[in-house]
Amino acid sequence: MTKTLIVGATGLLGNELLRASKKYGNEVHALVRSKTRLNAEKMKTLEAVGATIHVGDLDDYDSLLKACKAVDCVISSVNWQSGDERTLIQAAKDAGVKRFIPSAFGLDFTVATPGSSLIIDNFSAVYSSLLAAGLPYTLIHTGGFFTYWVATLGDMTKLGSPLPPEEVNLYGDGKVKGSFVSESDVATVTVRALNDPKMENQAIHIGANTITQNEMIEMWEKMSGRSVRKISVMSDDIENIIASSVSQDQKVILSVAQLKRSYWIRGESVKHSTRSKAAEELYPDLPFQTVQEGLTRLLHH
Repeated sequence: MTKTLIVGATGLLGNELLRASKKYGNEVHALVRSKTRLNAEKMKTLEAVGATIHVGDLDDYDSLLKACKAVDCVISSVNWQSGDERTLIQAAKDAGVKRFIPSAFGLDFTVATPGSSLIIDNFSAVYSSLLAAGLPYTLIHTGGFFTYWVATLGDMTKLGSPLPPEEVNLYGDGKVKGSFVSESDVATVTVRALNDPKMENQAIHIGANTITQNEMIEMWEKMSGRSVRKISVMSDDIENIIASSVSQDQKVILSVAQLKRSYWIRGESVKHSTRSKAAEELYPDLPFQTVQEGLTRLLHH
C-alpha cells in the first residue's frame, strides 16, 4: 500500500485527490495548517477517508520533513498563491520520497509562451526545482478545470456570481479550441499515474474535452433553453488589461487575463510536448466526463 501525502488536501482538487487515493488503495496522509486543523467543516473530507493528519506549513521545513518521512509519495495541490513549493520539494528530497507530483495542474507549461503568465511561469519554476533536486516526479497537464472554465462558460471573471452566467465575455472570435477536464478526473489520473512505475519522470496530458467558447455557450443555451448575452473582448483588450495591471493588488486580475490569453487567444491549452503521454491512451478504461455532462450537473444543481 502506497503511503501518499496530499498537500492542499482541503482545497477543490485536494478533496478529489483524497477520494481517489482512498479508492485506489493508497494509505492517505494530509498536510494541514494548524488553523485548518481546528476547522471541523474543512476536516470532514479528511476524516471520511481516514487520512492521517500532519500539521505543517509550506514555510516550515521541519514540519514538512516530518510529514514526508512518514510517506512514500507526495502530491501537491496547493494554490500558486498559497506558498512556495521549493521548501516542500527539498523536504521531500531529504526524506527520500519516491515520487513527487507538483501542483502544475493546468496547460503544458513546456509549450506555452515563456514569460507570458505568472501562473505558467510558476509551474516552470517548480519543475526546475524538481530537476535540480533530482527528485523522481510525474507531471499532470490538465487544461482548464470544469469548475473554473466550464461553469463560467469560459469567462473566469464570472466566478463568485450565479453560474452559468447570463452574460459572458467572448474572447477573440470565440473559435479557438480549449481543453477542459473535471476535477475528479484529474484526481483519478493523478493517483493512477502515481501508482504506475512507468510514469516516473514522465508527463501526462488529459485532452478528452476540446471545445471552443462559442460551442460551449451554444451547448448551454440549447440544454437550458436560456440565452446568453455575449460581450466581445478582443486580443487588444486583453493586452490592455495585462499592461495596466501593474500593482500588487491587481495580481489576480493580471493572472486571470494572462490565462484567458493563453487559452482563448493563443490556444495553448490544447498544445502538448511530444514527450507528454495522453491519459486517454494510458488508461482507456477511464470514462472521462464530458463538457456536456458537466453542464448537465449545473442545470440540475
